[in-house]
Parts: sequence; structure tokens; C-alpha cells
Amino acid sequence: MTSSSSSSTAPQFKYDVFISFRGSDTRRGFFSHLLTALRQKKIHVYVDYNLKEGNEILPALFAAIEQSQIALVIFSKDYASSKWCLEELVKITECQKEKGQIIIPIFYNVEPSEVRHQKRSYAEAFVKHENDFKDKVNKWRAALKGVSDLSGFHSKNFRSEAGLIEEVVKHILKTLDDMHPAYDFQGLVGINKPVDELESIVFANGSKDIRVIGIWGMGGIGKTTIATVLFNKLCSQYESRHFLANVRKESEKWGIIQLRDKILSVFTDEKDLNIGVPNGVPKHVLRKLRRRKILVVLDDVSTSDQITNLVGGHNWLGPGSRIIVTTRDKHAICKADDIYKVKALESSDARQLLSLHAFDGTDGHCLELHWHNLVSKMVEYAKGIPLGLKVLGSFLYGKCFEEWECQFQKLQKMPFPEIHNVLRLSYEGLDHQEKSIFLYVACFFKEDEGKVTVENLLDACGYSTSIALKTLQDRALISIEHCVSMHDLIREMGRWIVRQQSINKPGEQRHLWDPHDIHRVLKHREGTDHIESLTWNMSSVSADISLSPHLFARMENLKLLRFYYNNNNSSDYYYYYYYCSDNSTCQVHLPEGLEILPQKLRLFHWDNYPAKSFPTTFNAECLVELRMKESRVEKLWDGVQDIPNMKRIVLNGSKQLIEIPDLSKALSLQELELMGCINLLSVHPSIFSLPKLVTVTLWNCRRLEKLPGWCEVKKEVLIEASASSTSSCSGSSHTSRSKFQYLNLDGCVNLMHLPDSFSNLTTLKVLYLGGCIKLDTSNLYILFNALSSLTQLDLDGCDKLYEIPHNISNLSLLESLSLRETNVKSIPETIRHLPRLRNLYLTSCTVLRSIPRIPPSLHCLTANNCKSLERVFTPTPELLQQHLASYEKEYYIGGTVFSFRNCPNLKKDSIDAIREYVKCCNEEKRSMRD
Repeated sequence: MTSSSSSSTAPQFKYDVFISFRGSDTRRGFFSHLLTALRQKKIHVYVDYNLKEGNEILPALFAAIEQSQIALVIFSKDYASSKWCLEELVKITECQKEKGQIIIPIFYNVEPSEVRHQKRSYAEAFVKHENDFKDKVNKWRAALKGVSDLSGFHSKNFRSEAGLIEEVVKHILKTLDDMHPAYDFQGLVGINKPVDELESIVFANGSKDIRVIGIWGMGGIGKTTIATVLFNKLCSQYESRHFLANVRKESEKWGIIQLRDKILSVFTDEKDLNIGVPNGVPKHVLRKLRRRKILVVLDDVSTSDQITNLVGGHNWLGPGSRIIVTTRDKHAICKADDIYKVKALESSDARQLLSLHAFDGTDGHCLELHWHNLVSKMVEYAKGIPLGLKVLGSFLYGKCFEEWECQFQKLQKMPFPEIHNVLRLSYEGLDHQEKSIFLYVACFFKEDEGKVTVENLLDACGYSTSIALKTLQDRALISIEHCVSMHDLIREMGRWIVRQQSINKPGEQRHLWDPHDIHRVLKHREGTDHIESLTWNMSSVSADISLSPHLFARMENLKLLRFYYNNNNSSDYYYYYYYCSDNSTCQVHLPEGLEILPQKLRLFHWDNYPAKSFPTTFNAECLVELRMKESRVEKLWDGVQDIPNMKRIVLNGSKQLIEIPDLSKALSLQELELMGCINLLSVHPSIFSLPKLVTVTLWNCRRLEKLPGWCEVKKEVLIEASASSTSSCSGSSHTSRSKFQYLNLDGCVNLMHLPDSFSNLTTLKVLYLGGCIKLDTSNLYILFNALSSLTQLDLDGCDKLYEIPHNISNLSLLESLSLRETNVKSIPETIRHLPRLRNLYLTSCTVLRSIPRIPPSLHCLTANNCKSLERVFTPTPELLQQHLASYEKEYYIGGTVFSFRNCPNLKKDSIDAIREYVKCCNEEKRSMRD
């Protein structure tokens, strides 16, 4: 956020207000009180204290009128008796016409009509003037009429002079602000939105309370600029105001007590106030403070104690006061009434700001294509941070295209000092553990890394990760939603810090991320025990690389290892369904296998892992996560590994994988992903005895012949066995007390029946059996008797399904039933006894002839392309009313939708009944919402 080049030069005024008044009427009363009030508000007033004598008005007086923005005319009883007042008034009207001067009349103990038409005392005055100043009388009369016609203030409309003065001062302040805003921010890019949003926050909840407003964000994002604009925009509305810049630096330089005394001197109008003691403020000072409406900005605060010590929070100031605090540390404003997070500039604003500094205001959109692309890269690099955009633009101003390109390359390794120094302040305030975690995030973790993953891995490294991440978030060094993310400029700053630990010796850095450095370290075996994390984007590898089996031999302290490809699609289920050929490209080879892996590894992530197995000497005891997507591994290890910390194993797309070993000692395992392992023959039964197992994914494991039975487990388990050629689920003899909630067997084309152990899955909520073409009605009868917790059932494409058992009414919690592309001929009457059924999908049930009376809870019914469908029976209006009355209105968010496209045999009476029913439903739901 910075100003653009200014347009025309604004007129310069020496004075804010010129007051025209009759001294004998008001000097010692009303005028003196008004003058004091104006000066208290820092309004610069010109007053002529000289008695007007002789025949000529002083030239300085006319000059003062010309140099004033506002003319305040106090019409009192004897105003017109003074020729000097009348001459001033004529001059004021001339300035109004020629310079646009604002005139504000005050009718003090006189009626406007007396002034306008020169009645009573004004008439008497002009009788005398007619004799003495015939040549001027007409001008004076015109001036009186013109000014008295203007909107102003009439003393009789106020109960007291104090009230009149308060309103006059308030009006003058607003007029001055409207004429020339206290701070010209029209040229500041992207400033309007945050200032407007903050202004609404400042005045929220009325004006009488005392509020502390925090402005929070990373270094260089524009907090101080926003606070400055806001302060200057609002300051005229407060009796006392002060902007204290650089609180962190100033408190270090002068001490917090001296800063406090400086602020209190401003607020109390006591010069050189020297309280000197850290605790307590004299009572007479507090009394003054509590009588005043105060605006104070504390810029760049680093601790909450600084706020308390400087302004005492809510306790010291008068009603309506506002304390605005800017900080990088959210914890410093934890007691604030509101916290406003400053966001980065939007792309268009960022481009405009860079262009203002780089091209002297030229619009970056008007550049030639090659320049346009390079500017876009610079804007992307700065990611909307005003400081970065301003520094980059100023540095590149006047430089040629080649110099821009060269500088952009340098930025990847060395940030600008001006940017780096600002951002590093937040880092320096961290403790040792917080700095370590910050560097892990900056150097190792990807932008979309899940918070749980980061915590799991770093907790395993011995850190208290959750607390540290909260601190980093409060310091605006990271942001956390579901993922832990970091601004690119901050990431570059963190990586620069790591590089400085061992300049030109990447093998001695704590973290490695640069592909060229990693290639060098691995190829020449330059790794050392300094290295703690290594993440290599192998997409940058342009030619095949063969690595030594001992490449990790000297990296005994390596904890996190990631070799990955940008274009890895293995997170997509359907990728492993449709693309099962061996089409992966592996450019990193281990021709002699891998002999050594560091024993302290917490993460082993190697996409397209080229070896057939792990090193036989590797002890995976510390391993938390194993990820080898599209690897060439045939088996992980022989026998049983003691892996008490393992939480996740991902082998998706490992087409040579034949078996999963005994995992009985993986007592912390939560996820096992085996999508697209097309040669997997068996899964060890131990996996279903693991107490923390949550997910087992077996989509498209084509050669898998059977699944082990469900043994006793203690956690909800998700099983996905899509497109598996599974003929049966063994283990029916097991007594299961499982807590399965989600079971997906989509595409198990050879699954003929479900094991008896299914009847024990009483907590199952979601069941997918789509594409199980050999599954028949007999299996469903058993299921419906047992699965009382089921809320969603998918039977799409089950060709042998000709009818739905009547005992479906046992599924009293069922909300969604899908029977698309089945050969169901009829739906049982008992479906009307499903009180929670909201969605029924029957599309392409081509032999379905009728739909019985549906439950009134149904929200969506799709039966498109049901070519044999003849009749649909809807609930009676009484049943609908009864049902709607039993549910909260929030249950119905949208309208009822029934769809029967391409149903050529549907009878007209059914169509009419459906239309009437849907109309009735929507009207009733609409009335409930209203």
C-alpha cells in the first residue's frame, strides 16, 4: 500500500477558521468559550484582537480572510452597527464566490429575519449608515441577506451556550474533514476496503463503550499504513488523540514507563508529566483521562503488557475511547474486543502497486507480452505483500528486461535485505523449539501439508508441536486451517537462515530442499549427520540418475525423507481404477538396491520407489508414516516388524506388490491405502485386529481373492475394496464387536455373498455395494435385520437385485437409498415406514413398474429413464402435516425435488398427484421457514 503520483496541487490555507464577530457583544462570553473549544480540537483560528479604529481596515485582516477555509460569522444584536464587521462580511462573500470559502452563520440572540431584512437593531444601525456610508450600504445589505440565507445555527434552538458551541465545533470538524480529509489515502492501493471494515468495527456496539481493536498480520503486510489512515480519518471525533509508532523499538530505547508518561502528557495537557513509577497512575491524572474521549494507536506492539502499561486497557480512559493496536503477535492482543486480520492484496491491486514503483505509475497491463509475463512472476513471488511489492518495484525501476530476469532468478535463493529484515523480527522472538519447527515448515513441509500430518511427524521428533504451531500462527508466520501454510516470502526468509548455517556446503545444512543441492549431495555422497530433513521434487530430474545403495550412510540424524513427483495422481481413487498399466516413469534408480536407511526416520516417502523391498537391516521402530506411491516394491519386509509409532502406510499404485506382511505390532496404525495394487494376492488378517485402525482402502485390487474376517477391534474402520475380484469375505466364525461406520465394497464383481460376521456390524452407518453384480436379495434380508444404524445404502448396478426385502423398514435411521441401474421390479410397501428417508435414487430402473406410498420425509426422488414406471403414490396431506410438525424447521433447507424424465408410461393421475404433492410440500416448508 503506497501512494500514487499526486494530481493537481490542493490550495494552501493558513487558517482553518476566520471568526467575524462584534466584540462588545460576545468577546468576554460566547466568543471566548467558542474559541477555547475550537482550539482544544486543534482547529487553527484567526482572531483580530485589535480594536478597529480609524477609517481603514487593516490589510492583514483581509489577507487572513482570504487564507481561511471557513468563515464563521456570529450575528449578534450590535453586529451591524460596526462598519468593520460589515466590511469583513462583504470580503467573506467575495471569497465565497471566488475561492469557494465555506460560510457558517450563527444567530446569537437575534432572529435570522432581523439580519436578512435588517429589522430592529439592524434597522437602527442602517439608519446611521445611510447618512455616513451611502456608497457602501447596498453592498452591506446584500452581504447580510446572502449570508443570513445560508444554513447555520440559531442560539434559541439550544438549551445552553455549551450545547450550541459543541454542535458548532462538531460541524466545523466535519466540514474540514469533508473539504480536505485529514489523511489523503485515495492514492494508496487497496486501502479502502480494510479501512472501511475497520471503521465499522471501531464503531460497533455503540459509541459509549471503551473498545480495544487489534490489527494483526505478518510483517510488511500494511498494518501500520492501515492504522495511520484510520487514525487520521477518525481523530477529529476525539477530544484527545495520539499515534505512538514503533512501540517495540521505542520501549527498548526509552523504557515503557517513559513512553507511558509521554502519552499521558498528551492526553492530560500536562507538559513533561513524569510519574516515573511502573505501577499506578496518580488519581488526578486518572480523573482527567476518564473525563475524555480518547483515540490512541499503539503501533507494532509485541506483548500484551505493553498495552496495559501504556494505556491501562479499559480502565483509564473516558466513555467512547478507542485503543487501536497493531501487532504481528496475536497473543499480544488476546484481550482485545475485536481482532482484524490484515489480508494480502488481491492480484489486481498487487500488480498496480508493483507497477507504480517499477514503471513510475504506468499500468502494468499495458506492457508488452514478455514484460507482462515477467511482472506477473514478480507479483506472484510477492504474494500480495505491500512491502515486497514496493521494494521490488523500487529496486527494478529503470532496469532493462534482462536485469529483471536476472534479479528474479536471484530472488529464489536470496531475499531482499529490506524485506528479510522486517520479516525476521518475528522469527527472532521465538524460543529454540519454535525456531526449529518454523524451519521444518519453511524447508520441508509442502504448502498443502495437513495439520495432523505435521503434528504427528514433529511430535515423533520430540517437539510439542501443537503449542508451537499456535505460537507461529499468532506471530503471523504461518496460517492454519486444515493445512499448515506459509507465505512464500516468509518461507524464503526461513530457507535463507538455514543456508547461512553452512554457506556453499549443502551437505552440512539441517534441511535440504533445493533439487540441485540434493542431487549434488546424493550423487557425491556429501551427506552428513547435520541433515535432519530432505525433500526432493524429482520432477526436476531431466535425466536418469543411479544412486548408491549407501547414499544415506552418513545421514544418521535424518528424520524426514521425501522424494516426490508433482504430477503424482495417486490421491484420486479413479486414477487407480482406469489407469492400471505400468505407465509410471522412474528416473531415479537403485541398481544395487538400498542397503542402509537411517534408524531415526519418522517419515519415509518415496514415490516410484525403485527397489523391490526395504533394506533388511532397517529397523522401522521410529517410523510414523510410510508412503511409496507407484513403487516397485514386491513386499515390505519379512516377518513381523516392531513398529509401535506407525500411523499411516500408503502403497497406492504399487503394481508389483504381492502381499501385505504381518502388521500385528503396528498398534498405532490408522490408515492402510492400497488402491490400484493390481497384483496384490492377500492381506494379512492381522490388520483387522489393530486397535486404532480407521481406514483400509482396497480399490481396484483385481487379483485379491478374499478378505480376512473382522476380528475384535476397538475403533471405527473404513474399508474400501472397490473393483476387487473378491469372491468372499472369510472369517465368519469370528465374534465381532466392531465399530465400523463406513464400508465400501464398490466394484467387487465376484462378491457373491456377505459373511455372517456382517450381522455384527451394528454401528455401520454407510454401506456401498455398487457394482456387486453377483449379490442377490438374500444377502440384503440378513443385512436389514442387523444394520439398525445404517443411514446411507448404495446398491447401484447390482444386476441380480430383483426386489427389495420388506424388512427394509428395520432401517429406521436410513436417510439415503440408491438403487440406480438395478433390475428391481417393485419397491416394498414398508418403505413408507422409514421416517428419516430423504433421498431415493431410482434412475434407469427400467423394469420398475410402480413406487408405493413414499414417506413424507422424502426430499429428493429421482426416477429418470424408468421406462416401465406407471404409478407413483404420494403421502396424504394429513401425513405430510403430521411429519412436518415433528421436525425443526432447520431440517428443511431447500425445496422438495422429484424428477421423472423419460418415463413414457407414467399415468396422468400420478403425474398430477406428484405435482400437487411437491407444490404442497414446498408451500408448507416455506411457511415453516418464515
